[in-house]
Amino acid sequence: MRSILISLLILLAGLWGGYSLSRVDQELRVIYAEYTLATTDLGHINAKLIRYRTSVLRAIEADSQKDFESITSGLTERRAQIEQPIERFIKAANSATIKRSGTADELRELQAVKERLADYMATSEQTIGLIQQRWKTTSPDEAKRLRDAAEGNAVERAGSKFIAVTLELDLLLEVVAKIAGEVRDEADRQLRTMSAIVVGISVMLAGLVLFAGNASRHQKG
Repeated sequence: MRSILISLLILLAGLWGGYSLSRVDQELRVIYAEYTLATTDLGHINAKLIRYRTSVLRAIEADSQKDFESITSGLTERRAQIEQPIERFIKAANSATIKRSGTADELRELQAVKERLADYMATSEQTIGLIQQRWKTTSPDEAKRLRDAAEGNAVERAGSKFIAVTLELDLLLEVVAKIAGEVRDEADRQLRTMSAIVVGISVMLAGLVLFAGNASRHQKG
């Protein structure tokens, strides 16, 4: 009877240990897939956003229509490279298998980044539109007016919206880092709890084995 009890306890300890390790592994995968990679993507977005703005400013300074078209030809692709990771991030946050206390803040900041980014892109498109009109007009005075308008739009309106996007990205990074910290702490806590319970069960099993051995010897004696 004692041997059956000990076997059952060993089996239960093994099953519980396997389950706990599986949970810890899942938490660590969440940290990597949903937060470490996401943070890397956000860092890339900031860099790509700077390159996009630089291209728009270079387009204003273009000395010919050919140079302007050469500079702006890649803007659509660069815009997609900025917006697509945000959409993927929103989708991943909505479908996350493990919800955290900061998930609502994360989604709110993601939406804020998306809205600020849309505002900035719309204003940048206006700047490009003004320069396109500049190269179509035959009037030097009108060309100068359009160029000045484009420059003012890029510096004042688009500039403030660019700063708004970068600030929202910084806030989003803070939220993501907080949630990743929660996931890591939970994994550490589960690992410590599992280790303590495994040690306790091991001591208990050792005691039972010792007790069973002594009882068996007494019976034989």
